[in-house]
Amino acid sequence: MKKELKLKGHILDSLILSKLLDKIEELGVEAYAAEVKVGAKRKDLSEARFVIETQDPEKMAKAVEIAKKQGALEV
Repeated sequence: MKKELKLKGHILDSLILSKLLDKIEELGVEAYAAEVKVGAKRKDLSEARFVIETQDPEKMAKAVEIAKKQGALEV
């Protein structure tokens, strides 16, 4: 099972994206960035589309919950 989510904000300089992916992987779930758009200027927001993959529905639900708490939206 696979889900794509999107996260937008100062997700690179604040390390939100990398910390989020690490936290999801700690569950034993595969998580990776599929696309990252970096804001051109410091004030600009960055955006990332990332994928969560697992065959375990409970782990998927927990991973999505963690991602949504960080502001991610399902694509």
